[in-house]
Amino acid sequence: MRKHVQNGILIILFFSIQATCFSQAIPYFDSVFTGFFRRNSGGWTAGDATISVPLPDHRILWLFGDSYTVEVDTANNTLPCLFQVRNCIMVQDSLDHSFFKTILDTTQTGVNQTPIKLVPNDTTLFWPDHGYVWGDTVYLFYGRISNTDMSKFYGEYIAKLHYPDLHFLGLFPIAQNNGIAFGRSVMMDSVNNYLYIYGNKVNWIVWEPYVARCALNNPFSQWQYYTPSGWQNNADFAQKICDDPVSPNYSVIKNAGRYFLITQENGYLTCGLGREIYSYESETASGPFINKKLLYTEESQFDGNYLLTYNAQAHPFFTENDELLISYNVNDAVDTISPFICPSQCKKLWTDKLNADTYRPKFIRVPMSIITGSKEYNWIPSFEVVPNPVKKGEIFSILAKNSKLDGCTIVATDVSGRVLSEAQISRIMGNRIYLQAPSSPGIYIYQVQLTGNQIGMVRVVVQ
Repeated sequence: MRKHVQNGILIILFFSIQATCFSQAIPYFDSVFTGFFRRNSGGWTAGDATISVPLPDHRILWLFGDSYTVEVDTANNTLPCLFQVRNCIMVQDSLDHSFFKTILDTTQTGVNQTPIKLVPNDTTLFWPDHGYVWGDTVYLFYGRISNTDMSKFYGEYIAKLHYPDLHFLGLFPIAQNNGIAFGRSVMMDSVNNYLYIYGNKVNWIVWEPYVARCALNNPFSQWQYYTPSGWQNNADFAQKICDDPVSPNYSVIKNAGRYFLITQENGYLTCGLGREIYSYESETASGPFINKKLLYTEESQFDGNYLLTYNAQAHPFFTENDELLISYNVNDAVDTISPFICPSQCKKLWTDKLNADTYRPKFIRVPMSIITGSKEYNWIPSFEVVPNPVKKGEIFSILAKNSKLDGCTIVATDVSGRVLSEAQISRIMGNRIYLQAPSSPGIYIYQVQLTGNQIGMVRVVVQ
């Protein structure tokens, strides 16, 4: 960072690239972990779901849905519009978290390299939920869905892998459970020898959450479902564990003897919706989950538009400095009806290309003190950028419209979430911060942290 005075105005010039983010007291974008999944070759290169399953030897299984396995065109960071496999697994190294090995069915070709399937030419979709390890077996939950009508759910299956070599042992159906898709999240209770299995069920257009439990050492044993009368064997009497709906995929974690549900606003796969990530809390694994808290709002855009945002997932194994790692997915869609709110990169599926970062997971860190309620923070959205758009290299300003700027920290990122610069500013004139635009055209996100753990975000278009 460098400063100079122009016509009596202090200008902050950004030029340094830093991997660290700003204050640890608020949720922030984890550019380092996001960077682990900006892979250009050697297996998986893009996909969604992003579910982590820790192994006893400290390797991590990362479960993905529809995925790319072709190399990225690094000249422009693009992929073809059509992906290669319907699900995928990556194994993250226990020591070097930037190193992954991709699991595919290399005995097959094309889409049949999809690793989790019933038979080589099975055309139904198996999309991942969660999983766990017991003894020499990895149990992974997958929902089976029609490949021609995504509303047709054919039930939940468990894929078994042998540990530690991760050899695929097969897919096994579990009993139908009153239309509830179980496996969205699982939690091991080694004290009482229970596996808690969280699921959800569509009621009109919302997903309602439920929980079941079974013997920890055998997910194919008799299940019990939480009901108004306690735990019973009949799923028909299962009771919602939260009055609010949840997203199609969500997480439940345990921290300091309490339980926390992490979910995302359901955006119904519509660009611009579903950008908010929330938490709820409960004293028991069966709920009720209450005290809704907004943790993060996704503000990045691509080509001036929001992407689809979905699938927020917690990854408690990677908690550092008492900060929970949470991922979410982004995706593009082709709008055919005005006002065309998606970037719509793939109007011609066979010839168009999409930016690889528009189908890669993003990661944030959220202090547990916010989730558990011991610390509060506020979002301050009322900032104005003038001019916007701004020409590359020229001066623009960020005006705080309803807050006094005595001092602040500013972090600039690109649309992929990479941190470009960070600056602490103590001298502010007229409640307005003056900055120099980057030298490359594009869309940039400026995060402004005020005193008192208040934060706002603005989008700046550089031409």
